[in-house]
Amino acid sequence: MLSRLKKSIHNPDYSCMRVVLCPTNEGYGHAMRASAIASRLVRMNNKECLVFSDKKKVRRLSDLNLMYNSGLHGVNYVYRKNGDLNTIQTVLRLLYDGLNFPLDFLKTLIMGMEYDVLVNDYNPHLSYVPGMRTINISHYLPYKYKWHDLRMRFYTNIIETPIVFAERTRSFLKISESFIMDFRPELVDCEKVFPPIVKDVTRSKSEIRRELGLSKRDRLIIVLGRPYEDKKKDRNNDFRIYRRLAFEHPYIFFLVVLPVQDSREIGDEASRNLKFAGYIPDIHNYINASNLIIARSGFGTISETIIYGVPMITFQAKSHMEKRKNATLVQDYGYGKIAENLEKDIVNMIEESDHSSNEMLKLGNGLDYFMEILSGNYF
Repeated sequence: MLSRLKKSIHNPDYSCMRVVLCPTNEGYGHAMRASAIASRLVRMNNKECLVFSDKKKVRRLSDLNLMYNSGLHGVNYVYRKNGDLNTIQTVLRLLYDGLNFPLDFLKTLIMGMEYDVLVNDYNPHLSYVPGMRTINISHYLPYKYKWHDLRMRFYTNIIETPIVFAERTRSFLKISESFIMDFRPELVDCEKVFPPIVKDVTRSKSEIRRELGLSKRDRLIIVLGRPYEDKKKDRNNDFRIYRRLAFEHPYIFFLVVLPVQDSREIGDEASRNLKFAGYIPDIHNYINASNLIIARSGFGTISETIIYGVPMITFQAKSHMEKRKNATLVQDYGYGKIAENLEKDIVNMIEESDHSSNEMLKLGNGLDYFMEILSGNYF
């Protein structure tokens, strides 16, 4: 069990370990976890780190003093505006990308001549590379859905169950290791299932709040996504709600972090307590300092919000199985709620001064466990 997590294929010298971080092309949560691990590695002596990813991910990680290889083809899905997976185009894209998977594997195999460990998050075709100790990071865990929810049952049986089975089979055979993450307290045993990996906070809450000009009474709400349903009659309704609440409740401060093209839609409506930002490199520090997060239900954002102990309102993609599952779990486990009436939800949650801390905080950042495993010191 635990001893398997410490063993490597060729027993590298952990005092001068060389690591390849390989976040997949799909979703920025993978890149943020790579950034969290890399940030720790650069503070450790005699630890060499290479990021192997696509060009977009490399740009996101370029603030770190690392070496990069942007030649990963990886996995890409295609989505519709409402958040639903475009199945046909995704299959065609995967068939096209799949032609490059042998090249990805060959590049990684060559890296194994110079590097000791591959941290794979999560490229199925790189889950085992001969000659390298391979640690696969994933957050797929089968979930028991209601019997009539056929689409979700199909998702967990076709996607999640095979991934978990493959991971545990490779671990049992000692050809690779698994770091499976989940935010359901009863599943996190820190032996087979761990808390999510998030970045270390580098700036204090008070520092962030002073930067934003907030008093102790002010409530900071960070918006990190928009509703999935983008019907013309409801277009920009979320912006109108933020503007109205900012006007009616002077103690509520909105920081809306969205792509520039989205924030332009509201026009010149910024005020003292309603501000827009296109990109904040250390957004995790702002999440940690906030009173409420409004976001789409990606695993990375949910992980940061939960580990930092901040309640959240999620926008659910009804036809995106993974994000639908994430939003459901957030609500079921009391970390927040799925947006129904956005305006009422915001007011109710921001005024709940007795919102209890979730159980996940007792487990700590999954990064702590991962670094111990990576360094061979996990007992």
